[in-house]
Amino acid sequence: MTVHMIKLVVGVSDLNDYAVRQEAEIVRFEGQKAVPCWTRFQPKRAEEILKTGGSIYRVIKNRIVCRHRILGFDMVEVEGEGKYCQIMQDPEIIETVNMPHRPFQGWRYLDPAKAPADKGVYNASNTDTIPRDLEEPLRAAGLI
Repeated sequence: MTVHMIKLVVGVSDLNDYAVRQEAEIVRFEGQKAVPCWTRFQPKRAEEILKTGGSIYRVIKNRIVCRHRILGFDMVEVEGEGKYCQIMQDPEIIETVNMPHRPFQGWRYLDPAKAPADKGVYNASNTDTIPRDLEEPLRAAGLI
């Protein structure tokens, strides 16, 4: 069974804003491009996440909107603060079907059965998307 994580994104207005910020944070990790996501502690199931091809799902404005494939974990010493874990993510953003999610602190494991379906690789120039505020009512009505 695939092991996934879920984490809030704070301080962004929408998926496009998030994508711009992610693009600015790209680094090299084990010979490939990656984007770090900082957290205090490394997950106890880190090896299992990597073995099963897990992803980190991201919540923006109380909605799961996308995910990244997890490439690895790196413990880093932050001067004056101690050790932190960098969750190294694939820079490719995979947009998901928007799904409501309550706020929480830190990160959590996400049951694969509760993970939203993928829509595909995020493309900021795609104008064929349904506005977020209309997507859920249309889905509830069985129209999408």
